[in-house]
Amino acid sequence: MKMIEKNKNMIIVLVVLVLLVGVGFFFTRGRGADKSGDSADEEILPDVEVIPTVTEDVKVTITADAKVQEASLSIMGVPEGTEAIEYELSYDALVEGEKVPKGVIGTIEFDGKEPVKRTITLGTCSSGTCKYDKGISTVKATLKFSGSYGDQLFESEYNLGGDLE
Repeated sequence: MKMIEKNKNMIIVLVVLVLLVGVGFFFTRGRGADKSGDSADEEILPDVEVIPTVTEDVKVTITADAKVQEASLSIMGVPEGTEAIEYELSYDALVEGEKVPKGVIGTIEFDGKEPVKRTITLGTCSSGTCKYDKGISTVKATLKFSGSYGDQLFESEYNLGGDLE
């Protein structure tokens, strides 16, 4: 009887050891794959396109009307070979007493004539009715010039003189 019980214990110990070795092998094999660069622990940086900035010859002004409902965008010194200018105006507006990030985007097809001028509504318009954003004091302008030279970027911030209500 003692012999059978000894054999049982030995079999149990062997089974546990085999399981531990098998589990260990499984996990170390999985970690080996991580070392090849597939690790979730490694920080993976996204591919980011670096766009060069425009030269100082490019002059951009942004002004607003008295109620800060419309912004006038004017661009001089557009790089030679420009075909289009994408713009983004981002700003904080008051919505129910809270500052909320807002913005306007668009594209200007450049015809070679300067100055480039656009009037941009600071809000949304639908079916002829506009709802203007309130409490705008500054606007950040990001312009991407695209043409035969590739892309070039312009960024600046403008004080529109509006007060946060």
